[in-house]
Order: sequence, then structure tokens, then C-alpha cells
Amino acid sequence: MNRLFGTRYAVKLDVFEGPMDLLVHLVIKNDMDILDIPIAIITEQYMAYLEMLQSLDIEFAGDFLLMASTLTHIKSRMLLPPSGGEEDEDPRMEIARPLLEYLRMKRASEWLGDREMLGTATFVRQEREPAPEAPAGEDRPMEADLMDLVNAFRELMAGRYRDHAVDFSTEKLSVRQRIEEVAQRLARKGSILFTDLFHPKESKAELVVTFLAILEMAKQGRLRIMQHVQSGIIRIFAPMPGSPAHEETALHAPAHP
Repeated sequence: MNRLFGTRYAVKLDVFEGPMDLLVHLVIKNDMDILDIPIAIITEQYMAYLEMLQSLDIEFAGDFLLMASTLTHIKSRMLLPPSGGEEDEDPRMEIARPLLEYLRMKRASEWLGDREMLGTATFVRQEREPAPEAPAGEDRPMEADLMDLVNAFRELMAGRYRDHAVDFSTEKLSVRQRIEEVAQRLARKGSILFTDLFHPKESKAELVVTFLAILEMAKQGRLRIMQHVQSGIIRIFAPMPGSPAHEETALHAPAHP
């Protein structure tokens, strides 16, 4: 795969708590039975997620690569004919058992209120904030997750460019500067359509910098990501009023005479 950056700029994000957390997300999103996982589909989606992070130069723990290797191994075993022995076991149990155990631990941890039991913090925040109110019958927004955001950006890039490779060596771009620009727009408007953050005349490098800025701001709790249930449209909101992130964002609002 082509490297995204001519001049390397690596971003490290705690996107999911670990590879099991990502698998749980994919299983739930696809309404799968853990004991009857379509291994080819789950492997394809898992690999697509890692490839997208790699294309953006986002670092992730080696455990994610180990899980990718495990899924690929199980997929290859599924292609082999059964030996006919009584002790033959479904190869998928190699992942189903630890996945079920992980879910039990996760639920127990949430019940006890001890999220640190499972490792590092989740991508955005641990306490869900309420979605903005919508009139009855309208397309209600719900909190979106990182996969929704990644998929939306992938569609945006695919609609504009065939090749996702980006050369940063000829452009002076700053994620920090773009973060400040997004913060100012949120402070001024309150919310922005995800697609409106990407100007049609921007280069691929500029689009990627904007996306990385959104990811970093979400990690810091400086914005909220909502997706409308019916249309799938994603909208970026300023932090909840009264939160520390909201107070910080307010500092970026332009002064009015």
C-alpha cells in the first residue's frame, strides 16, 4: 500500500479499547450470531478498517495485527474439508469463546462502573451525551461511532479521487491549525454538516488533514458526532454547554462588536 504522507505525520488514537472491542462492534453492527459468525465477512470488514487507518497513517497496537492474523488463519481453516473425526471442532470457536468471555467481562465492568478494568479509554468519551432534540417525525440524530465517520470519509474520497495516496511534501499543512479553524466554525455556528467541512476545491492532502483534525477533536471531546437515523447524514456539533470542552471552544469564537 502506498504511504499516505511524503513527509511523515503519524497520529495515534485510542480508537477502540482493543481488537475484541472492534470485533464486538462489527458483530453488533451486522446483527451476527457470535456462535455462527460468517468469518469471511467479519475478516473482510476487520481488514478494511485496519487498511483505512493505515492509509491515514494512524497508529494502532500490535494486538490488532495479531487478531487480523488469527481471523485469516480461521478463514483458511474453514476452507479445508473436515477430517471426519468425532473431535473436529468448528474453527470459529477459536474466536467465539474469547469473544463471549470478553463480552461477559465488559458487561461486568460496565455494571461495576469500572471502565479501566478493560484497558485504555474509548475513542470519544465514556459518558454518552444526549443527542440534540428533533421534532417528532423528523430524522432524529443519534451519536455516531468512528466506523460511521471513517465510512463517510471513505465515500467522500472515493467520490472525488480514485487514488487515496496523498503527497504532503509539497504542501504546508497543519492539523493543529485545522483544529483551530474547525473550533472557530463550531463556536460560531454550533453545528456543521460533516461534508461541509471539506471544500470541493481542496486537495487530497487538505481533505485528509481536516479529517485527522476531526478525529483528534473527537478524541479530546471538543466536538460531538451525530448521524441522522434515516438519511445517514453526519453532523458535527459543538460540545455540550457547561462542559470544559465547550468553555474552551467558546474561547475561539470571534468577538462581536
